[in-house]
Amino acid sequence: METKNLMEINSPNIGTANSIYGFQKLHINNLIGEKLKSGIAKQMKYEYINLQFESIDEVHEVLEEHFNFFKVNGYDGYIIEDDFIADFAWEYESNNVGFTIQVLAKTLKACDSCIYKIKQVLSKFVLQKTLTTFEVIQYINNETLSNVVYKDSIDVDFNSLAIPFIEDTNKYIDSFLNSKAPILILQGAPGTGKSTFTKQILKKMQQIKDKESLNVIYSFDEAVFHTTKFFSKIVYHDYDVLVLEDFNTSIHKNQDDQGANPLNKFLSITDGLISKYKKIIITTNIESKNQLQQALIRPGRCFDIVQFRNLEGVEIDDLCDSCARDLDLQIESISASEFYAKCNGEQNSSIVNSKVGF
Repeated sequence: METKNLMEINSPNIGTANSIYGFQKLHINNLIGEKLKSGIAKQMKYEYINLQFESIDEVHEVLEEHFNFFKVNGYDGYIIEDDFIADFAWEYESNNVGFTIQVLAKTLKACDSCIYKIKQVLSKFVLQKTLTTFEVIQYINNETLSNVVYKDSIDVDFNSLAIPFIEDTNKYIDSFLNSKAPILILQGAPGTGKSTFTKQILKKMQQIKDKESLNVIYSFDEAVFHTTKFFSKIVYHDYDVLVLEDFNTSIHKNQDDQGANPLNKFLSITDGLISKYKKIIITTNIESKNQLQQALIRPGRCFDIVQFRNLEGVEIDDLCDSCARDLDLQIESISASEFYAKCNGEQNSSIVNSKVGF
């Protein structure tokens, strides 16, 4: 990229200034004004990131390598491209620095795409948060639970364009976490992004807790509903979120006809202690909302049911433009996992650590 000499700026709209900083600010204001007049800044989104580095110059060098980046006041700066504007605002400084990125573009999808690109470029500087504690449980026999406890970072390469059926994922997650309803159901075929979105929710919860530990109870075994120890665990143990992945039989409406259903006991508990301070995320391959137990999806108990599906048409193009422009997909429909598999198969350099599922 061409080096910018701010003392040699030649523009009738800038005016005069007596310092490099003055020229810089005037030049930036001029460029932003031109972009605003062109109509590229119709939508705006914010994203907060934590960076850790030896010198802020390292970060600026990376940004300048990939974007038309202008540094302001040491930490703050702007990216001014043909299709978007990004404003980096410094939040605090200790062992790391927090930045709020404000992106202006024509559409919310374009904003999401730009934020994703910026975060990918800065990925090596992103500060890893406190490790999350996962307790994985499954049923053995005779009221016995097998549990494995481990600590790990929440590693998710999340791109909201992969789930276009949620318009603003950040606002959606915030609404869920602030809701009094404890249960969120993610419904759809395997590979459509349910597990990845679950991990994004956990990541947001960890950011909210900051340096405190996030505690997750996780199970892929529906038989846990048949042991009283499971219910004791979810009532008395210290955890923040319960993740039940690929639960199908126990939450199907046909179970209402099978006599005593342990799910009813579980739901009674969620209406009591859990609803006050804990969240429950259930993923399922059941195809239709109408096939779920009505007691499970009752308003006030269930925050929402999100129907995950394949990407289609322009949605595929948007995701390719965001992170895999070299990938030519002549296809009408594709799941998120298939998309990333094709990216990795093509060894596309724009894809970094794309993962689906736990």
